[in-house]
Amino acid sequence: MPSDTLALLLAALVNDDFPELSLTERNSSSEEQQEGRGAQGISGDCRRVNWPGRMSCMVRNPSDITLSIPNIVETDGVTQYEIEVKIGEVSWRVFHRYRDFQELHEKLVSERSVSKDLLPPKKVIGNRNPAFVEKRKAGLEKYLREVLIYLQLTMPREFVEFLHLHEYDIIHLLHTMAERFYLDGDSVLSGSRSQTFSVLELHAISERLKLPSEVSEKKYDFSHVLDFCSQLERVIVMPRRGENALEGRSRADLPLGSSNIIPQSLKFDMVAFKTLQEIQLIGVSPASIVNAAAIRDSLKTLHVHLTDTQRLSDVLLCDDIHKTAVSDPEKVWRSVEVANFSDNKLIAIDESIKLLPKIATLTLDRNELTTVQNLNAMPCLSALSLTENKIAQCLDWHLELGNLVTLILSQNFIQSLAGFRKMYSLVNLDVSCNQIGDIDEVDHLANLPCIENIKLTGNPVAGSVDYRSKVLSRFVERIGEMCLDNEKASQKEVDTALVLAALKISQDKMDSPRKVSSSLGLLR
Repeated sequence: MPSDTLALLLAALVNDDFPELSLTERNSSSEEQQEGRGAQGISGDCRRVNWPGRMSCMVRNPSDITLSIPNIVETDGVTQYEIEVKIGEVSWRVFHRYRDFQELHEKLVSERSVSKDLLPPKKVIGNRNPAFVEKRKAGLEKYLREVLIYLQLTMPREFVEFLHLHEYDIIHLLHTMAERFYLDGDSVLSGSRSQTFSVLELHAISERLKLPSEVSEKKYDFSHVLDFCSQLERVIVMPRRGENALEGRSRADLPLGSSNIIPQSLKFDMVAFKTLQEIQLIGVSPASIVNAAAIRDSLKTLHVHLTDTQRLSDVLLCDDIHKTAVSDPEKVWRSVEVANFSDNKLIAIDESIKLLPKIATLTLDRNELTTVQNLNAMPCLSALSLTENKIAQCLDWHLELGNLVTLILSQNFIQSLAGFRKMYSLVNLDVSCNQIGDIDEVDHLANLPCIENIKLTGNPVAGSVDYRSKVLSRFVERIGEMCLDNEKASQKEVDTALVLAALKISQDKMDSPRKVSSSLGLLR
């Protein structure tokens, strides 16, 4: 990326103050290794720690770095040393055997001029003796501290990876990303222009923009990250990298690896993404975004899944503290045509939906909605999906959804179709797996001029004799156009439907004089 572009991006942000937060250090178990750290153990730690709202940053805390070896872990006859790395208020643990220290030391001696005698010597006989192991632990701790003092300004990659700084520290995580994009970025950008980021990575990018520029190897240059991000069209954000999307909700509030960093406590902005057209937040709260201004004009597709979000304003006004700027033109998502907010905990469609004036397809599956609101001012809305909510009544929905073409309401609690009787633009209606039991409810759909596809399977009515023919008989004039439960009518069903339609017409004619006669009797 040209230096003037990088300068503009850096100038776009104002430096923050970084208050020191109190931290109660974890009581780490000597029997618990990094790889074997389970969810229950992590939850226990969560109750004892005030979690930081940021990542480690050696640049911000050059004099507040501690390396210690608090414990020795014996597993299957193998001795491992538990290293605790603490930078400012962020800490994590790394486990290494003495052999790992040896391999690191050999590289540092040959490539970084570290003194050969600095590492405690190897001992073949008696190396399991508790007293010796304890003495070696103290020696290894001293070794780490002395190497840090000697190499802190340059921090060679082998030392960074030994301490797992490339996983938890802003600068060194971004070095890893920069190298990846430097080597493989062009192939991604020439294809899908899509990338999955963890919250940690986006937080690192946002925080790095607030720091002064650094001198580094070409492959580690931050401009590779900015250049790559500025050309992406689709971004998926997960609590952590490489996890199953369906686990997002349950893991966002748990620490990353062996650290005390909680994904949901990290904030990020979207300043680096200049041409983004689609963003998906999976298991990541919209509240994590502190500045969405950069993507409000370009974004066309917006997804938020697996969060505890109850109000649409928490999504559409994610960067507004009070969530009240519904009429602010600066908060309008001007280009969004597709929005999918399924698998959250939405309880209502609040008026912030008006911030999506061009929305054409809205998906709200698997939430806790009981009705629809505030959609009557959405002229472009043509498709609405409300699968697996808590909707029992659809009273006069034509007043809210006058221009709708496709409506999906499967797996709710609907008993009547009367609320759809004036939705004259409706073509596709899915009310499968509800509680519709009376075949005459279909009459409310018979006069809809555009209706072509109806799904009633999974309702009590679908279990009646000649169910398909009875439904199709209500649409006898265009029976060839109708599709019921994803199937066109067979010739046998058409013949039966025509007979049923004729019988119904005859019955209606017989009933009509009786009704007139009954009415005259009442007048007398």
